[in-house]
Amino acid sequence: MKASRKHDVMDDDLVIAIGLIWGHLNAHQFESAYQLVCGCLRLWPQEKRLHAMAIYAAVELNLPLDMPARPALLAAGCKEWADMVMQRAASNQSLENA
Repeated sequence: MKASRKHDVMDDDLVIAIGLIWGHLNAHQFESAYQLVCGCLRLWPQEKRLHAMAIYAAVELNLPLDMPARPALLAAGCKEWADMVMQRAASNQSLENA
């Protein structure tokens, strides 16, 4: 008998929204991704994955991070991805200061 696993159940609209945002991010359409994720955060303000994608899009657009970015990224559940985004943010910051 298989042990049942607890699945993270998401609203279908949220699943579609996350897919659309990832599509924009993967296509390097960071402005569109940022606008979409900001709108989605109005509907799902507690959704950690949306916060992480908003931070990533903001970093790619060289926007200032208006919240503690690292804890928000880590809360989304992928330390390696959080490290990559924060490294990218630090790189962008060092380029601005050069």
